[in-house]
Amino acid sequence: MTMYALVKVSYFLITGGITYDVIVEPPSVGSMTDEYGYQRPVAFLAYRINGQYIMQRLASSFLFTMGSLNFVILDPSNAPNIPKLNRFLLLFIGFVCVLLNFFMARVFMRMKLPGYLMG
Repeated sequence: MTMYALVKVSYFLITGGITYDVIVEPPSVGSMTDEYGYQRPVAFLAYRINGQYIMQRLASSFLFTMGSLNFVILDPSNAPNIPKLNRFLLLFIGFVCVLLNFFMARVFMRMKLPGYLMG
């Protein structure tokens, strides 16, 4: 489990772009002026596919890591001698989390590109 935890942490850091963050030093969050003239912090850099803030990268990396953990949750449900209730609970939690990750990725994409895939 120690090796698995190290692999997961390294997966999180690599998908989060830690090497890019160290070299380029982008801002952690940005700011946007609202309709009243106040500065408001934003974590997603809208309308720019290649531009990202550090918080956006870490949120996406967390989403990827949790998505891979969901398949790890689904794997023990295939064991031959698991009770029926435990199998159902593992399948239910795994599929709910997979669907949650899918829809959260869509929410992130809509925050990144407002109006994307809107008829």
